[in-house]
Amino acid sequence: MSTSPEIVIGLLADPNLPTLVARTLTADLPDALAARVGDGIRWRIETVHEPFEIAASHDRVIDKARARVTDTGWDIAICITDIPIETGNGVVVADVGHHDRVALVSLPALGAVGLHRRAREVSSAIIAELVTQLDGPPPAGGDGTVEHVGTAIGSRLVRRVAPVDRDVDTELVINGLAGRLRLLAGTVRANQPWQLAVGLSTALAAAATGSAFGILYSAIWELATVLERWRMIAGTVTAIWIFVVWLVVGHGLWQRGPRQRPNHLGLLNTATVLTVVTGVLVFYAVLYALNLTAAALIIPPDFFAETIGRPVDLGDYLRVALLASGLGTVAGAVGSGLEDDVTVRRAAYSTREQQRRATYPRLTDA
Repeated sequence: MSTSPEIVIGLLADPNLPTLVARTLTADLPDALAARVGDGIRWRIETVHEPFEIAASHDRVIDKARARVTDTGWDIAICITDIPIETGNGVVVADVGHHDRVALVSLPALGAVGLHRRAREVSSAIIAELVTQLDGPPPAGGDGTVEHVGTAIGSRLVRRVAPVDRDVDTELVINGLAGRLRLLAGTVRANQPWQLAVGLSTALAAAATGSAFGILYSAIWELATVLERWRMIAGTVTAIWIFVVWLVVGHGLWQRGPRQRPNHLGLLNTATVLTVVTGVLVFYAVLYALNLTAAALIIPPDFFAETIGRPVDLGDYLRVALLASGLGTVAGAVGSGLEDDVTVRRAAYSTREQQRRATYPRLTDA
């Protein structure tokens, strides 16, 4: 029977994306920790998926981890959250409390690409350091395992600094434009914008109706085959932006609040616009594919050629589908106005952001 000591790692995960990441970590962390710390320890990973308390700052989240370490058999607790966090030090990748053996990892700061790998590298580096607290004092100064975590997550700009909030011992941050761009991309990823394409049922019905008009009426075929390319492109871009503006303005997605944090407020609103733009682009791509299929099935080539007065080719069908999709997108924008605000926010935001906006509609703190 093995005499290796067992260390229990608890993962507290927010709903949606953090829960998915935590499930991956449950499977990956034992091997990652064995490679980083050594084979002399048995690792047991326990995961709890629950919504954290909605608070005006992230400090309450890490308090739940402290309670878990105190009240359960966990040796170390790691919070996995999709809260975007900025302090005076920069964009926060993680907060680490050595004394309590707790940490909080902010997924948006890890960016939108390679998220699961970066979360594994950050978490394993932090755990490897916190393991030393089971038998000894915290490391002094800037020495420690997490010092090299920047290279592991693909950014040499990650720095270890004294925290602004003295409730923790160490902050891992990224400064400057690189940090804000990574945070912005990660926030959009956490919102899962592709859900917008299927989350607005009334908009989808309106888009289908508008598209059917474009596919079934021969006047639209003639117009589609004679319009200059720049007009087709301009019409498509305009239709997409009409949908985006209708959603953002019509459903109060643009955040307003106190002027003390204009940079953070700008980040939230930029993330909102990018989330909606991405979702609408997915919506449009799906609509275009459906319209192209419908046009190919419904419009006979001979009748199409007779209508426009010349032989038809694939390009003509592509143009008809493009114009029909533009009409459908505008109709979808109008249809989205009939959706209630709760439905739109559910389609546009992660669970965490929905809860924060519902509880603190003018909140600007992360």
